[in-house]
Amino acid sequence: MIIFYHKKTGKVFATIDGRVHSEHNMKCEISDGTPKEDIGRMIIGWEEKKGKRIEHNIDKFEQLQKFENNDPKETPLNYKIEKNNLIKK
Repeated sequence: MIIFYHKKTGKVFATIDGRVHSEHNMKCEISDGTPKEDIGRMIIGWEEKKGKRIEHNIDKFEQLQKFENNDPKETPLNYKIEKNNLIKK
C-alpha cells in the first residue's frame, strides 16, 4: 500500500492498494491540490525493482492486513502519519 498524506498535518488523503508495487506504481503522484513539496508517502510492502523486491515499513504489515479486511473503522483515512508512524484519529 502506498499512503499519501500532508507532511504538515499528517492527514491521509489517498492510497494505492496492494502489497507489491511496480516501478509504475512507485512513480505515481496523487494530489488533492496540495503543493508537491508538502505531500508525503508511506509505503507498506514491497517495491518490485528490476527483479528485486525491496521492503518498506514491514513492521507496519499487521496494520496493512487490518486495512485489507474492509472494516470501515480500519481504513487509512482514519489515521494520520506522524514521524513515520500511523496514528489513529
